[in-house]
Amino acid sequence: MAGGFVSNCGHNLENAYREAYELAGERLLALDSRTVCLNTNAVFSAETNAYAVRYFDQECRIRLADGEIVFENDGRPLPITEKVLVLHYLIHAKPVPLTGELISFKEIPGGGPIYYGNFKKRAIDPLVGTFSKDLAGFASAARAIGGSPERLGDASAVVSVFPLVPVTYVIWQGDEEIGSSGTILFDASVTGFLPDEDIVVAAGYGVYRMIGEKKKAEDAGS
Repeated sequence: MAGGFVSNCGHNLENAYREAYELAGERLLALDSRTVCLNTNAVFSAETNAYAVRYFDQECRIRLADGEIVFENDGRPLPITEKVLVLHYLIHAKPVPLTGELISFKEIPGGGPIYYGNFKKRAIDPLVGTFSKDLAGFASAARAIGGSPERLGDASAVVSVFPLVPVTYVIWQGDEEIGSSGTILFDASVTGFLPDEDIVVAAGYGVYRMIGEKKKAEDAGS
């Protein structure tokens, strides 16, 4: 194939990601770079033969020559699961505008109800379990990954996983009678940018990054 999207992962558990990475890389190589950039707000450099796109609070670079995807600030390669997510955003994005209408995962056409159990387990439960009793920590962690506060629930923040994929995290603390809870909301256009399975992954990565920021803050204060 033209280009270098070949994974070095050899473990059986990673075979699916390896295959998805290679297939997505081949699809990206076949696309017109101007169209990709228009649909994703990525930037393509003909000089370096690479795309650059915002991923959470960092720039990442997708090098077509060797198929590597790295963080711009330190050259560190992304884990293969995140490489697949980045590639899927670049190849699946369509020329659709953000609507400003927020929807829950269950409202996502087609796969929302099907994948909701996995979505709740991977994203909502860790969000609520980690931050429902630490709203200040939630606000700080969201800010650390490029998020900004919203006026929903007892605490909320919107985080851009990609330039055109804003994700809104909402927490209710609850009380003695009603337990704490949360939800994660998306712009109604989200399926124009990511497949259903990747919406689960993207929202989950936002939660895990915030949990990581909370742990770093705790370690720094200990």
